[in-house]
Amino acid sequence: MEKGPPSYDQAHAPAPAAYPHPVQQAPTSFQNQTTVIVTSAQVGPDPTTLTCPSCRATIVTRLEYETTTKTHICAAILCLFICWPCVCIPYCSTSCRDANHYCPNCGSYIGTYRK
Repeated sequence: MEKGPPSYDQAHAPAPAAYPHPVQQAPTSFQNQTTVIVTSAQVGPDPTTLTCPSCRATIVTRLEYETTTKTHICAAILCLFICWPCVCIPYCSTSCRDANHYCPNCGSYIGTYRK
């Protein structure tokens, strides 16, 4: 005589616990929500006078130049045309690099001028 798994008797199973439903409260007041969209300032290749969006001070932006793919392509073209002594010119010139504008007071990023 083989014994199988014990049978489950539903009559002796414990009843599921009754959980009270949480009371949902209706909102008592509505608050006005304002959405502020910040766009980057229109900046150029030179330092620009504007109001900083972070510290709200009137400033003249601080520039930092960044080399880009365009800078490397200009240097490669000079190298291809056997002007290898002039390869460093795109890296020293500001005309082949992007100008990143920063606030001199708080240091926040304001915008980039791409040529």
